[in-house]
Amino acid sequence: MRTKSIKVWAIILILLMCLTTMTLFGFFASKSIMQNIELQYKKESEFVLNQTVNSFESSFYSVENFLEQLEETLLVRPKVSSDELEMLFNTYQSIMPANSSLIYGYLNGQIYQGKEMNIPSDFNPTNRKWYTKAIENKSNVIWTEPYFDFFNQHIVISAAIYVDGANNNGVIAIDFELSDLSKIISDSKLGDNGLVMLLNQNGTVIANRDNYLIGEPLFSEPYEEKMIETSTSYIPYVIDGQNYIIHSDNIQQNGMSIMTAISEEEINNKLIENLLPILVTCVICILLFSIIGYGVTLIWTRPLKKLGILMNHAENGNYHVRAKVKSYQEVTRLAKGFNSMIRAINKRDRELSISNRELKQTEEQLRRKYEELKESQRILKVSEEKVAHLASHDSLTGLLNRRSLIDELDRSIIIDGNSAKAVIFIDLDNFKMINDTLGHSFGDRLIIEVANMLKNISPLYKHVARISGDEFILIIHDIENEEQAAKIAKELVKLFDTGIVIDSKVLNVTASIGVALYPKHALTSEDLLKTADMAMYRAKGSGKNGYRLFDEGIQKEIEEKSEIEAGIRNGLESNGFELNYQPLFHTVDKKITCIEALLRVKSPELKKFNIMKIIQTAELTGQIIEIDNWVLENACNAIKQINNHLSTPINISVNISPIHIMQQDFVANVRNIVKESGIPPQWLELEITETSLMKSFEINLKKLEDLKEMGISIHLDDFGTGYSSLSYLNSLPIDHVKIDKSFVDVMLQSEKERKIIETIISLAHNTGLQVVAEGVEEKEQFDMLVKNNCELIQGYFISKPLSFEKVVLLLLEDDQV
Repeated sequence: MRTKSIKVWAIILILLMCLTTMTLFGFFASKSIMQNIELQYKKESEFVLNQTVNSFESSFYSVENFLEQLEETLLVRPKVSSDELEMLFNTYQSIMPANSSLIYGYLNGQIYQGKEMNIPSDFNPTNRKWYTKAIENKSNVIWTEPYFDFFNQHIVISAAIYVDGANNNGVIAIDFELSDLSKIISDSKLGDNGLVMLLNQNGTVIANRDNYLIGEPLFSEPYEEKMIETSTSYIPYVIDGQNYIIHSDNIQQNGMSIMTAISEEEINNKLIENLLPILVTCVICILLFSIIGYGVTLIWTRPLKKLGILMNHAENGNYHVRAKVKSYQEVTRLAKGFNSMIRAINKRDRELSISNRELKQTEEQLRRKYEELKESQRILKVSEEKVAHLASHDSLTGLLNRRSLIDELDRSIIIDGNSAKAVIFIDLDNFKMINDTLGHSFGDRLIIEVANMLKNISPLYKHVARISGDEFILIIHDIENEEQAAKIAKELVKLFDTGIVIDSKVLNVTASIGVALYPKHALTSEDLLKTADMAMYRAKGSGKNGYRLFDEGIQKEIEEKSEIEAGIRNGLESNGFELNYQPLFHTVDKKITCIEALLRVKSPELKKFNIMKIIQTAELTGQIIEIDNWVLENACNAIKQINNHLSTPINISVNISPIHIMQQDFVANVRNIVKESGIPPQWLELEITETSLMKSFEINLKKLEDLKEMGISIHLDDFGTGYSSLSYLNSLPIDHVKIDKSFVDVMLQSEKERKIIETIISLAHNTGLQVVAEGVEEKEQFDMLVKNNCELIQGYFISKPLSFEKVVLLLLEDDQV
């Protein structure tokens, strides 16, 4: 039987003991940690669930109290007229609970509502769920399931109560918009990946963060059984292919439920994060005990080496030596048999030589394994450092990312106390245009150059971060006052004055900058970023390429901008816009030869805003392109219908935003719209402003020439108000110039003002252009313009802007003359 090495057995034994201990320890540790993590998440789930349910129940309870108060008011009032009932509803509408959008009722056979509305003649409220349910349950406030509201075009739930009075009889109700319910849900958070959902009475998801799974049933099995089970305990369940632990609670008023879902994947990730230090410690212990075992093995084998020396003497012919080694039993027996086995010493020596060689090989293998393990540890350490860096820094620029920036700002607020800081929000102007025209890789290089500029600015005690595509955050610590913050912001604006050179191209990039101060403007990192963001948008809205310090007026403007932006989005989706048409009278042909399409709003959420403010906001948000396309499509369809009824076709003119003209696909958009409408291009006239031409003049000039080749007529709008109209007039492929209303308004006031009009008309005629005068409201203005051979006249003297039906009637009358 082959003899085993003592060192090998010793090391194997030590390794087995270490691995066994590590396995047992890891098993029990993982079980304990897992229980603690699950308990922590369940506590958080219980807190979020209770908080959300209480929030919903409180809101619903306020609505019920409000209805009951309104019912009592109606019961105690003597018989009142319809006007008095409408005034009462208007009064209650103004003090209605938060989150409810509309109060209305069906009393004494008529509909009343807390704000102005248009009710179709065939509308019958007795068929509505809120009405029938209130009639069926006359003693209590009832709640409906979510449904699509007839009046405000939103998904709502309604609370209603039956009014049974001698003078007032019927049903009153309050709508609760589902979007506001979704906001309550969106503000709730469970871990990083957990879900907080609102379910209706049938188990369908009706509110969730980021509108995830909206409208989908959560359970395939019976809903009632599952809700009873989840309300009493936490149960595992698969949602959209992901494993969760779910728990629920009912909302008392209307049978809806709040469901929390803890991500099992997130729990497992937390377990791995907690177990990793334990595993690293165990690996280090194995290495340490292996080294100790190797050293002990060397001590144990030392007597064998001494015995080998004696054998060497015997090989040299000294057969008188005696082995006197007395240590281990095995070695002692070997020493006692040394003298009797002297004749076989050569054979024994060979066996020992072989054993020594095997021992050395084993030692070399162990050494290599040890070196490999050390290298693996080094690689693991480097990898961990890289992962940590990637998790906290922007991959493109190497700057801090948003999460790390917030951590640094939180840490600074805690450590420095009330020491003032400035949070500077930097957003590049028109960066999307650079990406669209030069490509995203070029845009990335621009971002890197801007990041290097920000890292090299003068303040030493600062943090720089990139939080999204072209948005940067600069935190300046130990700021002295607002003047110092304003000075730094002004320096940042000047950084972009000289342009940025990339591949020999000079990019004239500008930036809009917002500044917020701690603790003056906000006390938390998130609020500081939000207020700086608001100030940045104020700077962008003031013409870009500048900076603003935060103030309360900024917040109001940003909220108004957000309201208009949402109104535009809803208006484009739900037919909230319409076109009016204003005729242009041809003084030579003595008839209307063109109409101008003018954008108007009909959605209630936008009616309170001036149309120019809506258009300015759309240009800031980029929605103006969608609006322009909508106007072009509807104008082309309108002129097609109109010309089908006229003996001589007329043209239609459409105003085009400078932002739209700058788009790379502008000409292609116009070509596609004209082609799809089926009208001849000669029927379409586009009105552009001088401002839109002066930016990238050569590029825009080529676009206008392409449109002219198609047969589309080009008008230069607001002529005379620009600073360079005359110098570019001969270069532009235009057919008409439109005299701005500001000149027409004063043309009768003095000889000087009259001469200006005559000069503009004469200049246009000398360059082969026709003239349009807008804003003509008086006969004297009309007569003077005709006398000076102005071809087209537009204004209230001719006609105010008309709806489609009215302009068709006007054109049919004009066509018969």
